[in-house]
Amino acid sequence: MTGLLVLALAVPSSVPLAAQIPPPPEQIPDPLVFAGSNDYPPFQWLDSSGEPKGFVIDLQDAIAHQPGLEAEHRLMAWDKALEAVETGEADVVALFHSEARDKRFDFTSPLYHVAHGIYAPSADSVQKDPDDLSGMRVALVEGGYAQNRLMDNQAGGELMPHQDIRSALLAVSQGRADIALVAAHTARHVIAEAELELHQVSPPFWPKAYAFAVRQGRAELHAWLEEQVGLLQANGTYFEIHADWLSKLEWQPPTWWDHLRPLAWLVLPLLLLAAAGYLWSWSLRRQVARKTHLLSRELESRRSLQGELQYRLEHDMLTGLPNRSAFIRKLDALIQAEPDWSPTVAKIQLVNLDQLITAFSHSVALELQKAFAALLEAQDFRLVGHFGSGLFAIASRKPLEGHLLVQRLTAPLNLGSADLDPVYVVGIVNEARLEKDDGADEVLRRALLAVSKAREEQRRWVSYSAELEPVPDDLRLLQDFHRHGTRDMFLEYQPKLDLETGDVQAVEALIRWKHPTLGLVPPGCFIPLLEQAGLTHRITRWVIEEVSGMLSRTGLAASGFQVSINLAPQDLMEPDLVDFIARAVAPPMPAHCLWLEITETGFIRDPSRIREVLHALRKVGYGVSVDDFGTGYSSLSYMSEFPVDEVKLDRSFVGDMLEEDRHFLIVRSTIALAHELGLTVTAEGVEDWETLRALVAMNCDTIQGYFLSRPLEEENLLAFLDKDLEGMLSGVTTSKP
Repeated sequence: MTGLLVLALAVPSSVPLAAQIPPPPEQIPDPLVFAGSNDYPPFQWLDSSGEPKGFVIDLQDAIAHQPGLEAEHRLMAWDKALEAVETGEADVVALFHSEARDKRFDFTSPLYHVAHGIYAPSADSVQKDPDDLSGMRVALVEGGYAQNRLMDNQAGGELMPHQDIRSALLAVSQGRADIALVAAHTARHVIAEAELELHQVSPPFWPKAYAFAVRQGRAELHAWLEEQVGLLQANGTYFEIHADWLSKLEWQPPTWWDHLRPLAWLVLPLLLLAAAGYLWSWSLRRQVARKTHLLSRELESRRSLQGELQYRLEHDMLTGLPNRSAFIRKLDALIQAEPDWSPTVAKIQLVNLDQLITAFSHSVALELQKAFAALLEAQDFRLVGHFGSGLFAIASRKPLEGHLLVQRLTAPLNLGSADLDPVYVVGIVNEARLEKDDGADEVLRRALLAVSKAREEQRRWVSYSAELEPVPDDLRLLQDFHRHGTRDMFLEYQPKLDLETGDVQAVEALIRWKHPTLGLVPPGCFIPLLEQAGLTHRITRWVIEEVSGMLSRTGLAASGFQVSINLAPQDLMEPDLVDFIARAVAPPMPAHCLWLEITETGFIRDPSRIREVLHALRKVGYGVSVDDFGTGYSSLSYMSEFPVDEVKLDRSFVGDMLEEDRHFLIVRSTIALAHELGLTVTAEGVEDWETLRALVAMNCDTIQGYFLSRPLEEENLLAFLDKDLEGMLSGVTTSKP
């Protein structure tokens, strides 16, 4: 049975309660719009007249009533409710708390705890383990916690999302799904109301906190809402509402006796006349005894289930160690009990789980985590916890030295069939100095930052220091890109001059970001951030679509005009890259209008995969350039193994080649060797007349640089292409030997 989490908030008796409820800040909207599901009894639903009902609805009315606001309830399909809060059409929604949703919402303290269950027509022929649903058609709620968790944990099975719990249960009842994995409270109501022949075939699992949430970024609303939830409990309103709904919240399906009870009063006079007093008394005592026995068994079962749910709520089921919330609570208790103690905490991440699953099996990876948990418990740490997916946490009585900790935890672990060495990285926070409002959450955040740094630099351990903290502007750029994508980005085009003809028949597309508050952000700042976050494919695809649109709008495609775009190495790993480009640059636009530039270092990341993708691109007709040549670790002989058309000499060699003899020789020899290999050469960073003449003398094919033009927006590019360059370039191209 689901447990109720009560938050104890002390209210001074000497102050009238009404005086303690401040008026709402100006940022709090009035009316306050609550979104929710239109079919999620007993928490919230629309009755037959279209009126919102439920335990959560009453709580929402009470929250708005305290400071004198008006509450507006908008109940709809669940995925639309979440979307309404994220888009700002609604302010607040009540939903399960999860780590995945922490990235989108800010949650209040829990209102309730709800478990899930598996429902099927028969208890004898279905899988009852939510961690392994292979071969099953699983009906669940679109956008709900169960769908997110099953997708993250890859439990197998065919996931069949539905609009709400009622639809998911009907799909099982009608044979369109094998099982339904949904919240147990609402499922029991729907099954009884619709008289479905379905049964709960699993014990309750995944007990999750049910809380109010707002979209991330609305800090004032979140803080105010948290205060109102606390006031509801402090003034007793919460408990009055809970008492009103207790029979529904702790609801059980009606028994045959409940159906017969109204008829019993009609039959009672006849029974009194037909039966002797003794027989009636004896029958009554029998019924009382039986009901008392059943009630005792039910109470005992509830107590047992309550204990099991509480244990599951606080422990990781794989290792038996405290989970993240329990670890934080215990560590906070230690910090408060010992104010002079500066906590030492380490996070340990097993990094070879994927390899173990691939090489052996998923069960071997699970056994390794259990064995490693036992190894940590055998040490003399104050606390040990497991946060899932091989991420462990420890709290130590004294500072930890990284190399000594690694020595203690480096030992083959016996998994029955084999001895395996755990591969892990460690992030250590030694004697954390905490501010007044800091606690366990802050210490664990620092430890996670150190773990991430260790993984990034491929080190066994890293100790936290302030230098590891991310730059605020970098985080802001990433956050804004997640929110707005390429909204504030635009393209400029840098012309490329053909030294043979003196014409400009090609440009390079360069992305620019005009941030609303930070101004024009250099590509050197945001491109590496997006590469580290694995987001470059989004801007690459946007650039391809923008370039395709420009070529179509201006009619340049018809003249064979070429536009080069830059691809990051990870872009080439996208499985549908070639198909996407083919769709974006579709006939009648010629394929050779698009050239793809790949940095020299990108070729050595995964040579076989890069070669395969480039062959596919060349087969369609796209040109391929090696960008920034000379700055990496490859050579033209290495480049000859790949299907490329052009080499672009980096500006670091071209810009000072007339002053640096070594750079002059590199440029000249690269041009000569590239021509021997059948490649054209473009020199970047040509800034003056003398450099241009020297490149002409070396038989360079194409140049880019401020001598010719700075990068231009589309309108200015068209004007530039209409200019007569013959006078400016007179005497240069004609002097080419």
